[in-house]
Amino acid sequence: MKIVKILDAKGTILVSDALNQIILQKLAASQRSITELSRELNIPVLKLWRRMQQLMKAKLVEVSGAEKVGNLDKKLYRATALRFDIPQHFFEPKLTDPNIQAAFGIYVKIQNEMTAILSTFDDCMPKEGDPTDFAVYALMQAFVQIFEKSFTQEKIQEMKQNLENFYNKPLFQELNR
Repeated sequence: MKIVKILDAKGTILVSDALNQIILQKLAASQRSITELSRELNIPVLKLWRRMQQLMKAKLVEVSGAEKVGNLDKKLYRATALRFDIPQHFFEPKLTDPNIQAAFGIYVKIQNEMTAILSTFDDCMPKEGDPTDFAVYALMQAFVQIFEKSFTQEKIQEMKQNLENFYNKPLFQELNR
């Protein structure tokens, strides 16, 4: 399981569905069979199985194991990541103000650096323990690593100045009073 998975267009659509979000959240917390998940969510098994097939095809869910129940094998599923991110280019805004463009560029760069650092934790996720605890640990470690750099502090000051320049325009004079 990865900590962060960057979604493609199909994955973005699937993750935007509220029921799929619940399914992914449950499967990120622990592996489950379709029958177990069906009972938990009060959803017919066939309906859930169809959703699981879509989620598997998009590589958002995977078979994580099997348990022997009588003479049958019960497949267990889990989410392929604890967090799913939508690539910035899917909703790249058309910004007209140069101050906002510059500030947004800095923001995106910092977010991309955080994602890159988070991806380094994928290989060291412990087999035992709560994966959500580890994901939050990794997120906070990435945050610390990014924000302890003097370069990041300089960029944030630059971003702050761009935002202030934008806000101090005549358009906002009424709000500034």
